[in-house]
Amino acid sequence: MLRLHTPRARLATMVLALALVLASAAAVLLAPTGPRAVAAETSAEQKPSYKAQEGPTFNTAIGDQQSRRAILDLLLQTIRHTSPKGQIKIMTWNFMNAGAADALIQRAQKGTTVRVLIDANNNDEDTDNPSFRRLKKGLKATNGKNEKGATKSFARMCRGSCRGKSGAAHSKMFLFDKVGLSRNVLIQGSANLTTAAAANQWNEVYTYVGRDKIYDFAEEIFDQMWRDKTTKNAYRAFEGSRYSLYFSPYYGKYFEGDPVQQMMDRIKCKGAQKAGNANGRTIVRSAPDVIRGKRGMIAARRLKTLWDQGCDVRIAYTVMGRDVKKHLNGGGGRGPVPMRHLVQDFDGDGDFDNYFHLKVLTINGRIGADRTSYVTFNGSANTSDPSSRSDEQIGKLVGKRNTLQYQRFIDRWFENPPPNAGRRADADPNVHPYQHVDMD
Repeated sequence: MLRLHTPRARLATMVLALALVLASAAAVLLAPTGPRAVAAETSAEQKPSYKAQEGPTFNTAIGDQQSRRAILDLLLQTIRHTSPKGQIKIMTWNFMNAGAADALIQRAQKGTTVRVLIDANNNDEDTDNPSFRRLKKGLKATNGKNEKGATKSFARMCRGSCRGKSGAAHSKMFLFDKVGLSRNVLIQGSANLTTAAAANQWNEVYTYVGRDKIYDFAEEIFDQMWRDKTTKNAYRAFEGSRYSLYFSPYYGKYFEGDPVQQMMDRIKCKGAQKAGNANGRTIVRSAPDVIRGKRGMIAARRLKTLWDQGCDVRIAYTVMGRDVKKHLNGGGGRGPVPMRHLVQDFDGDGDFDNYFHLKVLTINGRIGADRTSYVTFNGSANTSDPSSRSDEQIGKLVGKRNTLQYQRFIDRWFENPPPNAGRRADADPNVHPYQHVDMD
């Protein structure tokens, strides 16, 4: 024991103690401790640089990855840049994308409040939807034991229209209150948050940034949808000078309140100035995805009348009722209305593989007394009867730049249809061509 107090022993003890101190200090400096990691992340979150961009976004079912994924990547990017103190509210007829499920769960884990609504028919005994089930479970897990409160995250389903008595939960709108440096970002259009929307469809969405009134209006409607209760006077309209937004269900006689049909009645085919085609004729482009039933016939009659009166009309569609097609192809006036069936059936089995999914109408020319009109309608509503009973949104965009972008996108594919456009002549007649198409 006395040998511990020798000079050599004391020196060895001091060296060992110093080594332990240095090792401990090094461990502290190098270890990614919880507090340091959180501080670094918090600092990064407090200095956002991302800015949302206003305007339309289109994707195609063919082409390079960027062209196909344009809308999906826009939505994923917006989700990932939403503030931990912000909210994400999504109404999409169908949710079926693993990357989107991951992104939303990760946002909820960081503190963002996430709410997602879909139609119940897309997650039932007949439809396997692992992405939505994982999203629902993952969001619920972020809430902890207390699952109540305004800041809790959930994924839910509506059986039929959320705000109506029947129909479907068919709206496609995405709300983000804090995205990087941007506030109140609303994205709405024809695209669902699915892989198919990027891989098998032509779609569009319009992004509004910092437009508080239209954002608040859309959020109010979403909150009604979230309650999943029949809403009295469910048809609601926000009218702005440049941007308007309308929500169904709507039960009016002959669809009198449909803003698209009302606007079509005001179109004048001649006398456009600084608008329309070279001859001063109003240009009308209809991309309805589905046009059939009573509502489809009402629109078809208007389109045929406009064509006969001299308007420059084109129709790009996926599903068309037989009576609608017969009327549009009818004689009299200028003859058949120019139409293009924009679908693809690669293997000839009769089941469409890719298809136009837009629900758009553009008007470039004269509307009433205004000879320089540029108006676009977009959204989730097909030109069919179920749209009046369902949760749908219709956006109206007034302005030359937006209208020309939509018009040119439709014209591009009308004039240059994708390879093998339309149904193969040798297709199996026993296969329903629309069995996998988002018809309504």
